Amino acid sequence: MRPFDAFEIEIALADGTVLGGELVVPDTPVAGVIFAPATGLGDRDGNDTDVGFAPLAQIAAGLAGRRIASLRSEGRGVGRSGGEFVGPQAALDDFVALVELAAGRFAELGGRPVLLGHAIGCTLAAVAASRLGPQRLRGVVLIAPPISPVSELMGFRSEAAAAMAALPPADQWQALARVQTEYGRRKSFLPAGMQIRVPLLAVQGEHDWVFPPAESARLAGQVDGAVRLLLGGLDHWLVRADGWRSPTENLTADLLVDPQAVQAIADWIAALP
Repeated sequence: MRPFDAFEIEIALADGTVLGGELVVPDTPVAGVIFAPATGLGDRDGNDTDVGFAPLAQIAAGLAGRRIASLRSEGRGVGRSGGEFVGPQAALDDFVALVELAAGRFAELGGRPVLLGHAIGCTLAAVAASRLGPQRLRGVVLIAPPISPVSELMGFRSEAAAAMAALPPADQWQALARVQTEYGRRKSFLPAGMQIRVPLLAVQGEHDWVFPPAESARLAGQVDGAVRLLLGGLDHWLVRADGWRSPTENLTADLLVDPQAVQAIADWIAALP
């Protein structure tokens, strides 16, 4: 028997568009988290055209097992949300509005929730955190955050895949480390005009072949008091990986987010004032 309840919820925005989501509630929650939806067509569970194992749903369930409630939702035109798919700026405005509405409506989220984003969703979480500030939020967790231009990140992903795909698993991580190190020597592209004034936890797997670990290091380095966790043996989705997986292999449903990574995130959240 799972240690939480899950409820389908709907949140109506000011223009009448209804966003769908799932509220996960453990017994006697000690904190609340609102997940930032991925940009594009990714669903609330973290599934997309090249992901099939619901990493965000797994993280939500893991947090619930540690008495942390959460809300996951989808943007306009995705999943059970109404309206038509919108661009990044409109998606940001929607997410900020959702956070304010949900924090006031669902007491289980604690009034001042923590925002959590993964990969591209980190952009929504980080900018929303800079807008809302410490009066509205307790903190923000960014898993594998990107900060450089998309062209740089796609170049890294292609180089990493090319370096590992033809090698046996025993040699892949050494090849990946070389590509990561070379990327880290490049000019840093840091976002301008964004000040995160809430506690920040940046988490990344050591074996991330999608976004280089230099990204989380650079971001954490410019936010006062930020904590960065580089987790050995884990990949972009915080799965303990034996080797590189192709996008097709990443669609399998039996990959598991590492419970120790979820525990580290839960511990950080629980310790927030």
